[in-house]
Amino acid sequence: MSSRKRGSQNSQNSRSIRESSEDIFLSQDLPGPSSQTNRSSQRCTRNSNLRESQFMSSQDMETQKKMQLISNVIRYLFVADRTKHPIQKTQIVKNVLGGNGKIFRQIIESVIRELSEVFGYKLIEVESNKYILMNEIENKLPHLIFQHNYKQVLLYLILVHIFMYGESCKEEILWNFLENLGIISDNNFQHKYFGDVEHLVTVEFVNQRYLEKIITNKNDPTQFEYAWGSRARNEFTYRSALQFVADIYGCSIKKWKLQYNAMIEDEQENE
Repeated sequence: MSSRKRGSQNSQNSRSIRESSEDIFLSQDLPGPSSQTNRSSQRCTRNSNLRESQFMSSQDMETQKKMQLISNVIRYLFVADRTKHPIQKTQIVKNVLGGNGKIFRQIIESVIRELSEVFGYKLIEVESNKYILMNEIENKLPHLIFQHNYKQVLLYLILVHIFMYGESCKEEILWNFLENLGIISDNNFQHKYFGDVEHLVTVEFVNQRYLEKIITNKNDPTQFEYAWGSRARNEFTYRSALQFVADIYGCSIKKWKLQYNAMIEDEQENE
């Protein structure tokens, strides 16, 4: 066979092989544009679900962390309230929130709701960033709470006297009242039942906000009067004080007109 014929035959064979290869290649099930789009969509869906799952997991962790902080703050408040001293914001931030003051407002708002709805207590800001716990259950009778009842008796007498005297009185007037009751005598403030009366009145009751010192002379801080403190106003009422005196004398509370009017005015303001 001549070389020209062999070349022509080889060329034909090559074309046949290429055509056959192309037929085989085209006959295979290869992914078309729609199939690629579906797989891409599936990958996006899986990634989206993964991100959503991670986000929800992160949210759950944040919620659990917040609830734990709320629970810890409530526990701390009940323990700290045993002293009856106002609880400071700085104490809560330091002892419960790990020094993170930025979350205080958010946490304390939830704490206030939880205390009211679950425990029946209210958290009252009596001074700037200072709080006291109060029982929300309405009680027309005094419900002062002390670990030692003798303090309650003494404080009760003092608060009643201050109210009846005109809602405030000088320290010397208060001492005279206690002398007349035989609780103190000749500047001797030690009592076998009440203990150190001077310390209770001038330090403990003041620190606990049952009593408030009101300066009457700005130029002389030693000139002051005692009045009801913020805690006393929340745990005690003018009506119960006046009723206590009326029961002793066996007459109507209207007998003391000034005190009665002060009581009515106070109740109207607190409605």
